[in-house]
Amino acid sequence: MQASLAATTGVEHVADVVAHLLAGADVVMTTSALLRHGPDHARALLEGLQDWMRRKGFDTIQKVRGLLAAPADADHTESERSSYVSAMRRANTGVYSS
Repeated sequence: MQASLAATTGVEHVADVVAHLLAGADVVMTTSALLRHGPDHARALLEGLQDWMRRKGFDTIQKVRGLLAAPADADHTESERSSYVSAMRRANTGVYSS
């Protein structure tokens, strides 16, 4: 049985939509962003996604979805370490500053 993945947190910008789709999300929920920015923000996200796909040569969402997902049989220790190091580098460059 294959489960669906819905991304529900941190979806504010086109890059967030793209990242969740690349990770394998079937659905990307944007309720909080739409409440903050208004309903026209949905159009901006969709147009941004279409633009990104065009620039990268993708003609369907199916070709994007899961492209960067880790295989089920992968050693996740290395991936976890890489994610930790990346997060620490972002924190040290002020990305997480308020």
